[in-house]
Amino acid sequence: MTVPARFALCLSIAVSIAGGPAASQEIEGLAEVRSGNEIGVGGTPVRLYGAAAPGLDQLCESGERRFRCGVIAWAELIRLADGLRLSCDIETQRSGDGSAYATCYVGERDINEALVRSGWAEAAEGVERYRADQEDARRARRGLWAGRIRPPDRRQAP
Repeated sequence: MTVPARFALCLSIAVSIAGGPAASQEIEGLAEVRSGNEIGVGGTPVRLYGAAAPGLDQLCESGERRFRCGVIAWAELIRLADGLRLSCDIETQRSGDGSAYATCYVGERDINEALVRSGWAEAAEGVERYRADQEDARRARRGLWAGRIRPPDRRQAP
């Protein structure tokens, strides 16, 4: 086989490997935080994979007080990501609405992990990736784990 033919063969193999099913899909763009669980990334709706934050209307209890812990989770995600350039690795695609479950990063920082570590999201049931971060937040009594706050029911992973 000639050198150009070998080069063409290697190039076609590399292209097929890179474009095959093993290649991960990625979304990049400026973040627009929509709730404690959802971000618009370059206009594409993205839900945080493995992190279950309370919904915007969700109430939590601390002693006799009730408060909107979903709004606080939303504010924390705004602090972590809003207006910043994100790179999100799609974990699963949702059918119908065009949204995706993804792990999102600002540079090297995993936003999903940071939200769970802050205590304003739980590790989603069935996803072990952020379980240690949740336990760290619980031990340190951050966010949903502060005082005697009762977090909302755990949500299922996609």
